[in-house]
Amino acid sequence: MKIVHILTRLLRAGSEENTLLTTKGQIERGHEVILLHGRDVLPENARRFAPGAQLLEAPSLVRSLNPILDLAAYREIRHILIATRPDVVHTHQSKAGIIGRLAARSAGVPLIIHGVHILPFLGVGAVQRAMYLLAERAVAPMTHGFIHVSDGMMRACLENGVGTAQPHFVVSSGFDLARFRSAEPAADLAERFRPLADAPRPFVIAMLAALEPRKRHLDLLRQCAPFLRKFPQVRLVFAGEGHLKPEIEALIAEQQLESQVTLLGFRTDPERIIAAADLCIHCSEREGLPRTVIQYIAAGRPVVMFDLPGIEDLISRGVNGFVVPQGDWAALFGQLSDLILSPERRAEVAARARATDLRRWDARFMAERTLSIYQDLQTADLADAVTKGTR
Repeated sequence: MKIVHILTRLLRAGSEENTLLTTKGQIERGHEVILLHGRDVLPENARRFAPGAQLLEAPSLVRSLNPILDLAAYREIRHILIATRPDVVHTHQSKAGIIGRLAARSAGVPLIIHGVHILPFLGVGAVQRAMYLLAERAVAPMTHGFIHVSDGMMRACLENGVGTAQPHFVVSSGFDLARFRSAEPAADLAERFRPLADAPRPFVIAMLAALEPRKRHLDLLRQCAPFLRKFPQVRLVFAGEGHLKPEIEALIAEQQLESQVTLLGFRTDPERIIAAADLCIHCSEREGLPRTVIQYIAAGRPVVMFDLPGIEDLISRGVNGFVVPQGDWAALFGQLSDLILSPERRAEVAARARATDLRRWDARFMAERTLSIYQDLQTADLADAVTKGTR
């Protein structure tokens, strides 16, 4: 089978890692896979995760809305699909999802799948919401199937009238579970936070997330000064990269939080950052089921986060983690305070987190399930064609 995955960006975010691990599994099972991406790409990262995948670029495919470039991207993608003649096109991310499906339909691709990692019409203003919904509803009829990262994403899609006539599936966003279950703390963090004589041991709170607006690093920093003054032993650690880095650094300096807030940048050892943490947090305002939260749970770390659609698939509230109302910073810091003051409670939650059944988040299962969906839809489409041909 020849499979083309289409992404707006091929960087290091969760949707990209999900796609790369799926690609890796598909290649290992003997399929030919092409990663067709826009101009934002880290080819070395793609080759590290999915060796053997062919990388092709549509230079006009960009994240921001640009009618001239969007039309050019449609033509570029269509031309590539006509030349490569794939059996399956699997689109990811909002812009690639719209343009990629239009191009695949025009190029006569037999099977078109859209992967829903996040829904662009959630958590945005009324005008943006209306535009995104119009676009998603327009391309839904040319989609043979939707693959969602969580039940919450699927429900939101259907409740908003997107693809109600098409089959929908849930495939949890997988990763290497063993890597996070058995990790040792990062040595450089242990050294950096080594307490001085007679000083309390630093209490590390980690947040692994791209430095972009919807992850809310800036909002967190604007709200956290009273909390950090109350707990001078706390060290807040951000791991990730993104275009907001200069603003985040400036705000840390403005709030005089340099002694308690650390930016680590991009790390190739996220499991060791999590292993070095006492607590983990996630502050995103809109997202599918976050991969980093699953990784926190796999590593046996208590997590405190804002509510997101589908998070109940993973977290039993107050059992293996804590979910507070979206945007309720007082509740977030209140829960963190309670956990800092109660080592026994932290230990209980950590043990339950580590015991959480995460088998459906295994990368191998994700790749196998995705392939089985392709095959089921191909069979159903063939049966439908035969039925129609005999009428």
